[in-house]
Amino acid sequence: MKKILIVVDMINDFVTGKLGSERARQIIPNLSGLIKNAKKLGIPVIFLRDSHTPEDKELSVWGEHAMKGSTGSEIIPELKPEKNDIVIEKKWYSAFVDTQLPEILKKQGADTLIFTGVSTDICVQNNVASAYFSGYKTIVPRDCTASIDEAAYESSLKYMKDVFGTEITTSDKAL
Repeated sequence: MKKILIVVDMINDFVTGKLGSERARQIIPNLSGLIKNAKKLGIPVIFLRDSHTPEDKELSVWGEHAMKGSTGSEIIPELKPEKNDIVIEKKWYSAFVDTQLPEILKKQGADTLIFTGVSTDICVQNNVASAYFSGYKTIVPRDCTASIDEAAYESSLKYMKDVFGTEITTSDKAL
């Protein structure tokens, strides 16, 4: 089994900025620990980050956020990627669309993807769906994911488990 840890949208705008939340801030210590453990085990870490241009369709839904080149689109300092980490800018909820992610995963020989980050009911869930449709096994550690709305969060975890067979676990069991 070849696992890859994927950190979804732990960027300034979604953690401490205009679309941030206390729930997003609360997962930072668990996520930081999971990233460190993954690296110790030789598991690659890929950071996905929203990075929009004024033409992006998503802006019509959420307003201006995570604009390309802005500090709002940068990964939070507490989880700053290291030189061997892969960082992928995305303009859709799922990084499987219009990015090099599918090729990178293929080249790495991955078969299992561990998804973390925010927002569980939007970008995490849509990445899990794309991974499932691409043939990957998916794992979501609940203590390393968050949504602004608790009901939407729980509903999303249940949906991913029931519909995509996602293993919902905790950070100490994910690797």
